[in-house]
Amino acid sequence: MSLKKINLTCMSDGIVHDVEVHLISDNKCAMSVYIGNKCQLNADGEDFFECFKKIRELDKQIVYYCKGAKVNVIPSRMTRQMTKGLSAYETTLGVPARRENLVNIFDYENEGLASDPSEQDQYEAKWFSSLSN
Repeated sequence: MSLKKINLTCMSDGIVHDVEVHLISDNKCAMSVYIGNKCQLNADGEDFFECFKKIRELDKQIVYYCKGAKVNVIPSRMTRQMTKGLSAYETTLGVPARRENLVNIFDYENEGLASDPSEQDQYEAKWFSSLSN
């Protein structure tokens, strides 16, 4: 079992908070999020992108300042398997994802963010259909 700690920033109720994220990987992945030493959110899943999505679904009022919360960031089966979901593609409508579009889901980002993961799901469907045109 391995534990990795990551520091992020988020906004909740108009206030910017420091966030400590604990990533635990064994057979499955688990994630714990500590916001200002008082809020703890926990989730587990097949990979860390799935865990992060579940964490964001637990409290949709929190906006995380990272690539994994960006509407147009989408993991592939390959990135989920090879990086346990820590890498994903930053996509553009009508343009296939390429290696140079790979990002770490916990890298800082402050534009195009979604607090509700369903916005990413909607974008993903739109992006896939834009590739067939």
